[in-house]
Amino acid sequence: MSDHTRMASRSRDGHTSGSAVATTRSAATPSWVHTSAAPLQAAISGIGQDHIGPVATLWPTGQDSDAAQRTGRYVPQTQCHPQRTRPALAAQAIERYSRPGQTVFDPFVGSGTTVVEAVHAGRRAIGVDIDPRWVELTERNLDHARRHGATGTAMIVRGDARHLQPVPRRLRGAVDLVLATPPIRLHPPPGYPARRWSNADLVGQLETDLKLSFASWIPLLHPGTTIVLTSRLLHRAHQMLDLTVPIAYAAEWAGLDLVERVAALNVPIRDTSRLRPITRSRRRASRPRVIHDNVLVYRVPDVPPTWWRGRR
Repeated sequence: MSDHTRMASRSRDGHTSGSAVATTRSAATPSWVHTSAAPLQAAISGIGQDHIGPVATLWPTGQDSDAAQRTGRYVPQTQCHPQRTRPALAAQAIERYSRPGQTVFDPFVGSGTTVVEAVHAGRRAIGVDIDPRWVELTERNLDHARRHGATGTAMIVRGDARHLQPVPRRLRGAVDLVLATPPIRLHPPPGYPARRWSNADLVGQLETDLKLSFASWIPLLHPGTTIVLTSRLLHRAHQMLDLTVPIAYAAEWAGLDLVERVAALNVPIRDTSRLRPITRSRRRASRPRVIHDNVLVYRVPDVPPTWWRGRR
């Protein structure tokens, strides 16, 4: 990686952590031409980035834009979903952590990226979403995928990933890969004053929702199931929030084993000879851009925690 791009973020205790932020030179200049480190104030919930470990793998999933990756493969309305996972990221994870015929589960299915890429790869897919709009959009994307030769099967259910039980007997222990981007509550729950919904509330709610979700998924999993969770730095209220930390804390609480940490690029890798010098005026005029998604890869241990037994 070029000297012009550095992995840099900072938690409350002042330690540097691994999250990439790029600063673009101008609106007319591609984001990969010039990057520099930008400060990050991470909202955390009890653990630092050192607890997660360094980035071990880089996935070149940004060679084409999100729109280009979806053209012809998804219905146009997919672009309206606010927290989409890039198709290249989903395809890479499915190829790497599952085999044809195995079952891929997305508990926050959204626009259906995970399940669409799964059926294109010959996997069985299960998707859940609480919002009927996204369930309908996912069904449309799956119909589109089938018309274009997808061979896998899919089942989409409207439901709350935090409260999936009771799970049908035929699905118990059936999931080989969980691939999900945990949704972020940008707005407070009903009855909670919007002006009091702080970044700390947002991060704390993400952690709580994930703990409930992990407990709810237990009947679907088996020893060795891989769980891949993706997140992106969130710029909100003049702060950059590193959401890998609450995700990691919830996963540790659930007793999952961290096996890999990946940076999945959102920008293309280009010829670094085109980089230009940074000037103070350009730096002041630039804005922060997130150049990669964080991917945390977990595995269900061979001997799950004892508290799982009552939920299977």
